[in-house]
Amino acid sequence: MVSGLTEVAVGALSGWVYTLVKTDRERARALGIKSGGRIRQWHLDLIALGGLTAMGATAVPDLPSWVRWPLGVGAWTNAMAFLPLALEPEVEKHPGYRAAVAASFVSTSVGFTGMALVAARRARC
Repeated sequence: MVSGLTEVAVGALSGWVYTLVKTDRERARALGIKSGGRIRQWHLDLIALGGLTAMGATAVPDLPSWVRWPLGVGAWTNAMAFLPLALEPEVEKHPGYRAAVAASFVSTSVGFTGMALVAARRARC
């Protein structure tokens, strides 16, 4: 719950960066932001994944650690993967970046699927 709500808060704060991109492109570029679209994705992913994580923790409390940890790590790393792309779009082609994103997707998939399985098991009991 705390991780998800913190991620939503960071997402809300990242809205200031997106506002800068939309209102002062020159200043954003001077700060190293090359892709405003990736800033938007970063902002929205933080809010979406944080909100879903917090909602999931409310709907399915006391998740086992095999669900809780991959979900928390994956939700954060999925969203944060857009920030490097905003600063250096070419990083997307780097094998290390691709491997990290793939690991993040696996982690998020395990977490959200695990949450659904735990909820289904509890509903049958």
